[in-house]
Amino acid sequence: MSKINWMRVLVSGLVTCVVWSFLSAVSTYAIGQDFAAAAPSVNLMKPSAGLFFFLLSLNIIAGIWAMWLYAAIRPRYGPGPRTAVVTGVAWWIVVSLADATWGSFQFVPIKALVPLMAVSLPETVVATLVGAWLYKE
Repeated sequence: MSKINWMRVLVSGLVTCVVWSFLSAVSTYAIGQDFAAAAPSVNLMKPSAGLFFFLLSLNIIAGIWAMWLYAAIRPRYGPGPRTAVVTGVAWWIVVSLADATWGSFQFVPIKALVPLMAVSLPETVVATLVGAWLYKE
């Protein structure tokens, strides 16, 4: 069993973060009007520099986590796109569970979350494919 290349996990994780953040921003802008409309009604934080950096740090952690997961399951599934897709789907499940919490507490209506949750599946898979392409042991 080969060792995980931690430098590659960090670098590919940062790239994964950038790709995911970009795709998420585009999709939220394109189809997130219901979510944006619901936000003021539940007194969510107004966008600020602090909130931006907090969310960015979460995305960085998520991207690195996804690449760590890819590196960890790579010996079992083999290198390549299939393993990256499995990783992306696993990442999407984690993200969707967190998103579903917002709906379960009725902070945001389910109808506002479902489209964003659905579009996040291809986003996490594409971001993971890009990161996995960079990862080498």
